[in-house]
Amino acid sequence: MTSRFFYGWVILLVAGLCYGFGMPPVYYSWGIFAPRITAELGIDRAAVGGVFGLFNTLHQCVGLLVGLAIARFGLRRVMPAGFCVTAAGLLVLAGADTARACYVGFSVLGGIGVGFSTTVPAQTLGQNWFLRRRARVIGAIFTVGGLVGWLVSRSDTWVLERYDWRTGWVLIAALSVVLGLVAASLVREGPEAVGQRLDGEAPAAGDGPADDAEAADRWTAWQAARTPQFALMLVCGVAYAVPWNTAVAHLTLHLIDRGHAETMAIGFVGTMALVSIAGRLAGAVGDWIAPQRALAAALVLEGLGAGALIFAGSPAVAWAAVTLLGVGFGMAFVSIPVVFSHFFGRRAFAVTSGIRTTCTGIFGGLGPWLAGASFDATGSYAIPFLGLLVLGLAGGAAAAALRRPDAPEAGDHQARAFAG
Repeated sequence: MTSRFFYGWVILLVAGLCYGFGMPPVYYSWGIFAPRITAELGIDRAAVGGVFGLFNTLHQCVGLLVGLAIARFGLRRVMPAGFCVTAAGLLVLAGADTARACYVGFSVLGGIGVGFSTTVPAQTLGQNWFLRRRARVIGAIFTVGGLVGWLVSRSDTWVLERYDWRTGWVLIAALSVVLGLVAASLVREGPEAVGQRLDGEAPAAGDGPADDAEAADRWTAWQAARTPQFALMLVCGVAYAVPWNTAVAHLTLHLIDRGHAETMAIGFVGTMALVSIAGRLAGAVGDWIAPQRALAAALVLEGLGAGALIFAGSPAVAWAAVTLLGVGFGMAFVSIPVVFSHFFGRRAFAVTSGIRTTCTGIFGGLGPWLAGASFDATGSYAIPFLGLLVLGLAGGAAAAALRRPDAPEAGDHQARAFAG
């Protein structure tokens, strides 16, 4: 068995492609295209933030449904369906002539589709197939997202120079269809489905990581959701999601307001995504140290970066701010699912992650809208960015307070049905 090629490496590639090319082109392009969309459709900053905020709310708030759907139907069916919904929404957006059409196409259909096809499914694939390498694998999957996010700023600039923002959304819709075909063809639920084991290795007698994983796998989602650790993880989820979502939605507009040229402002979006790769890779330290410690450091860095955007009038300060944001977000993005796997195991992962994203999605969506409304009222992003600084520091404190909970006793199957 150990001599066979480990199919987990195929899963790693597929998960990286599906997340990397399924989420960032949709996620980053809204803010990049925003100046052209506002000029053509006449929508204000609150609407720009509202469309993006509702997208973030929905793609995270469907998390519980995604987890339950994965438990019921399997990743191989759920992911392609999500990609098809995404493609349909982006085609609606490409033909939009009002803010309402943007909400329907991008926020509702795009948000639901992305939620069912990218983040929670990719995390689930990583933790379903790997144990010892779990943080490194999830970091690698999300690193593809950082690299593609950097490329998105360049490809979107190319599209705007030669075509328009509507063509850009059509191309991204076509990409979503291709990814749906890839997922339907290559995704497998876990190593047991092909007669293999986690990490492709046979367990050794008295194997500490394997023993810990077996204990963690006793958790049901309902049991996990009632722990103090779960509540603190919700705080951490809000603290990593809100600053990043708000920055992505408003960074281009904010930097143009501060005197940067449009091409330079778009370039900083790409830089933020690129440097997030360093954070995603740094999240791999969760294989060697308590992952909640890495999460605490990440949230503090992300908050500091958001606060520094207040002073981003010069290229040097703007670069420093997006670097802190990118590194902090990338490290937090990897560390949060690793902490969930470390605390609550494989059996409850999809549903617990879904509950977490559903709860944090509301706040993640409100951030961009509130920032836009604040700008419309005051002509400045200073108050929102200061609030994001405070939020990052609070999240870092919550992560620092986390301790791994004691697993339920063997044979305790309370609320098994809810776990899926």
